[in-house]
Amino acid sequence: MSELRCIHRHGPDTHPNCFRKGLVRRSDWWRNSRIGYLDIETSDLKADFGIMLSWCIKPRGVNKVFRDVITRDQIFNYEFDRAITQSLIDEMNNYDILVTYYGTGFDIPYIKTKGLYWDIPFPPFGTVYHWDLYYYCKRIFKTSRKSLDRITNYLGIKGKTHVDPEHWFKGAYGDKTALKYILDHNVEDVKILEQLHDRVWEYGKWKKTSL
Repeated sequence: MSELRCIHRHGPDTHPNCFRKGLVRRSDWWRNSRIGYLDIETSDLKADFGIMLSWCIKPRGVNKVFRDVITRDQIFNYEFDRAITQSLIDEMNNYDILVTYYGTGFDIPYIKTKGLYWDIPFPPFGTVYHWDLYYYCKRIFKTSRKSLDRITNYLGIKGKTHVDPEHWFKGAYGDKTALKYILDHNVEDVKILEQLHDRVWEYGKWKKTSL
């Protein structure tokens, strides 16, 4: 059974009046859900001008990251990101909730655009929920910037690597060293995303918002 909390996120011992007044909600409806932390890397911010270079999804509480990365052969055979778009959407269907950082403005519409282009069905509306930590952090934190880099560094969450544009340029042409760098960067992002979620989940209401 889900733990009961009042509207102020307290238990019956600390806020008994809320419970007497019925100001109660289940705070953790999502605890038995399959949650994954999602991030993609691309050669351009616009899907019609760029290609997806890699993707990662880390299941919550599991020491494993599912991933895929484009290959030089796929690029120069003009298959581009068809295969990794397919593998990503296949993996997305394994979760009840996917967590991103600014996925509302980038990752999710980018994946949808690629899915439509390659005729790969996206998870139907209402089958997978989406939590965007960017908007939770925007409400919670009063920091100079609201980037994942700034927030995680401020909280002492280690692992965020910095972007070297040269690797993204070379990766778009299938350079193996560059693609490994990009994938490693991608892996670290989903790991710190889970750590950030663990730090802030009590400060927001987690809604059932579909992808």
